[in-house]
Amino acid sequence: MIAKLGSFDLPSGPGTGNGTGGATGAKGTVASAGFGNGIAGPGQGGVGPASQRKVQATNFGSADPPPAPETPKRQASTSTTKDTPVSLLSKPTPVYTAEARQKKIEGDVELDVEFTATGQIRVLRVLQGLGYGLDEAAVAAAQQIRFSPARRDGQAVDSHGRLRIVFRLS
Repeated sequence: MIAKLGSFDLPSGPGTGNGTGGATGAKGTVASAGFGNGIAGPGQGGVGPASQRKVQATNFGSADPPPAPETPKRQASTSTTKDTPVSLLSKPTPVYTAEARQKKIEGDVELDVEFTATGQIRVLRVLQGLGYGLDEAAVAAAQQIRFSPARRDGQAVDSHGRLRIVFRLS
């Protein structure tokens, strides 16, 4: 179909010729694209005795690998920082809900929290819950925790952490 319609740059014709003149090209001849004379021949591969056939190395293996990038060296800090983590002072026992007690649910609720520099706990989300009202009970218990805030260079700072509230029937 393309041969009958022609190419974008060539006039339409019956699809014969060497591609240079539509219907007026030389029939049965393919124009050269600059790769030799346009006639495919037997070439060099596999011709001649086995002793003359050689595998030729390419230049891919002869290139040296690029040098490894230099890693910047850490400079010794002239000022030493003193960091102190959060210290829990008291952790209340969480309240069991009636439904959880009836179903004998036990386990841990894990909370994603922020310990503020002012001594408050912000519960950001429940990472692992138990359901049956125990997740809410864990949040309430977490908000009653007393702690000493984290410190950097003697100053109280906010810090992020995880709290595990354990629910065990006694």
